[in-house]
Amino acid sequence: MTDSAKILMARQPIFNLDMKVVAYELLYRSEDGINPLPLISGDQARISGDQASSRVILHSYTSICEAGSLRILPAFVNFTQQMLEADSLPPVPPQEMVIEILEDSVVTPKLIQAAKRHAEAGYRIALDDFIYDESFDPLLEIADIVKVDIRAMDASQLKEQVALLKRFKVSLLAEKVETHEEYAFCRELGFNLFQGYFFSKPELLKGHSPQGNKLILMQLLSALNDPDVQVETLKQLIERDPALTYKLLRLVNSSAFGLRREVSSLQEALIYLGMSQLKKWVSLIALADNYGKPSELTRQILLLARMSELVATPTADVDAEQAFMAGLLVHLDALLSISREDILSQVDVSDTIKDALRGDDSPLGNLLYQVQQFMQGKWENKDLVRMKAMQACYVSSLEWTHESMQLMSTQG
Repeated sequence: MTDSAKILMARQPIFNLDMKVVAYELLYRSEDGINPLPLISGDQARISGDQASSRVILHSYTSICEAGSLRILPAFVNFTQQMLEADSLPPVPPQEMVIEILEDSVVTPKLIQAAKRHAEAGYRIALDDFIYDESFDPLLEIADIVKVDIRAMDASQLKEQVALLKRFKVSLLAEKVETHEEYAFCRELGFNLFQGYFFSKPELLKGHSPQGNKLILMQLLSALNDPDVQVETLKQLIERDPALTYKLLRLVNSSAFGLRREVSSLQEALIYLGMSQLKKWVSLIALADNYGKPSELTRQILLLARMSELVATPTADVDAEQAFMAGLLVHLDALLSISREDILSQVDVSDTIKDALRGDDSPLGNLLYQVQQFMQGKWENKDLVRMKAMQACYVSSLEWTHESMQLMSTQG
């Protein structure tokens, strides 16, 4: 079994037409940059202990919490032509993995037979970064999903690709969708699966001011960043949102905090939590009410905030609490559908955080950039010690995000 500690791994969500996450693509790289399949190692893949380990690794990256329960989503995994033809699949049930045939594969009788064999075993087959050529017709007859990189062609070429693929019984997946407009265009063309970071871009509602709970959220974030804020001030703000009050009380009384007696008042809960934990949990609970946006966005916000905090903790030049808050604010514009500058004008955070969010070359700004790059599978850093530390923070943040989503979604 390949040592997972020697592999850098991240994940990217895949959405359906309803903006629900239906799978994750696993992005990975080994220490030597060769990109081996991270779940297997030769003949050992058939050993039951390795099978259990493979699934643990897979599930840690593809499990999500929805409505208070944990669910395992399928993993899209890249396979080289050599691995497919050698029949060296990891011992993972077909419903938990989608086989991606890479774009540099050459269509040979051996590859076609391998694809048929895996399809007959129940695995779904995806063709990655696909550009149509008639030589691929035998694979298109077998494949379930075709992934098209929308940044590799213009609008007319994209339409042509869709037209060429319509005679095959495949689902079309649009890759590298970065804006809501691109998502709408691809959907209109006939794509029914989408991959990229379009959910993190705000769909701005011109002429509208933030209303109701959005205002309370921004006022709370401002207050929580005031080092001199009083508990009474926070209490008065939180009480304006009954759902937030209820969730906070339920959270404090949950098994996660291990209290021996029940906390019955909001003020008592605030005092018990303390300012550091209060900043974190009030922000998370408020963000859980995601204003009609996909829950994946909330997951990404929590994951980014927690990983930023963990990466900052051992450093001398970045405050971990500031890193958490900065990570929390990175995609808040997408959640609230208002511009980042409008948020920064209404949320009284430190200049250090504001500068980092604006992309300034600062310790916190650089840390945020590195964390976001890691989460997107862009591992350009050659410092292996640093990358291993980032990987550990990422895995820990995934676990924390699962737990947080589960806690928040069961608070009534």
